[in-house]
Amino acid sequence: MKIRLAIAFLLCSLWGFSQNINVRIYSDNKIETFVFYAKSGKYDIVSQDKIICSVNDGESVTITKRGQKIHINSLYGFFSADTLLLFRGLSQDNKFQVRFHSKKPLAREYDNDLYVKTSPTSLLLINDVNFEKYIAGVVESEAGAKSELEFYKAQAVLCRTYAAKFYKRHLKNNYNLCDGVHCQAYVGRCRYSNAIVEATNATQGLVLVDQNKVLIEAIFSANSGGETCNSELVWSKTIPYLRGKADPYSVGQPGYEWTKTIAKSDWIQYLTKKGIAVTDSTDLNFEQPQRRKYLYIEDKDSVLNLTTIRTDWKLRSTFFCIDMRDDVVVFYGKGFGHGVGLSQEGAMEMARLGFPYKEILEFYFTNVSLRNISKLNFFQIE
Repeated sequence: MKIRLAIAFLLCSLWGFSQNINVRIYSDNKIETFVFYAKSGKYDIVSQDKIICSVNDGESVTITKRGQKIHINSLYGFFSADTLLLFRGLSQDNKFQVRFHSKKPLAREYDNDLYVKTSPTSLLLINDVNFEKYIAGVVESEAGAKSELEFYKAQAVLCRTYAAKFYKRHLKNNYNLCDGVHCQAYVGRCRYSNAIVEATNATQGLVLVDQNKVLIEAIFSANSGGETCNSELVWSKTIPYLRGKADPYSVGQPGYEWTKTIAKSDWIQYLTKKGIAVTDSTDLNFEQPQRRKYLYIEDKDSVLNLTTIRTDWKLRSTFFCIDMRDDVVVFYGKGFGHGVGLSQEGAMEMARLGFPYKEILEFYFTNVSLRNISKLNFFQIE
């Protein structure tokens, strides 16, 4: 079957609505059976370059893995195929839903086409989707559906930049990206916000590059806590365009402040396991007026990476102080997420105040510029 999973994405630039990207969906689920529902438009089911049956608008078929074969149960009979199917829409406006007989995972709706491929243990579902429609879906998944147009423009540029920079991440698996957060959250097509579609169209093809015209790592988090973070405080790598700075636009937003209380005995036990000696006289209070990388206990020899603490205790951020109170330890924190790059709540506030998306991006990223993706020379087969 001459289906070019992922390779089609490499053959030309990502400019225009004709270019697709292959995204594995439900990547965290083991799927052995599902229902394909033609939400809008007719689909042909193709196996080995032949149409084996069709799904009309409003109809559904059940797909089941049997060994290394794929079984199709439709209104028009039973069919089977070897290892790979393509649900091919007859127009660029086709939409489909993936449903399940159980309550989880939840049904989702997607644009364009679907590949179904067998693996040794499950079915792989790969959405062959127009790149800009994918970006709109990612923006809605990452940023919600109730914000300002200029914020969505900024978010669309970041999501497009991220996808372009990491589009080879899963090529060894014969698709470009997956829908997990390490690639970018993608829970289906943009359904609830016309503003997101408008923002994606308005910024079509635009990405962020650094001073060397290289795509940036388009990093963002929910709230900076009033101060963004240098990249090396989180990932040890100094990146010139990811510089920390005061962020007044994030102050007072929903994710700005948080607290967490734990038992003092649990905290001491944790520190001891990390190799930090604690006595009855040890001062366990900790101040962080500005972002730091390490927690210091009394002297510079007793240190612990704040990112490690955040992960181990499931804290909202690394930007916190510690106050000892009798038998408890109280964390007073600011921000939600790693704090590097764009603060979503800060960017939302900037948009509400009337800042255009370009100024929002230039505030959170140092010495960057917008470029059209068609001007860059990195989409080449290697």
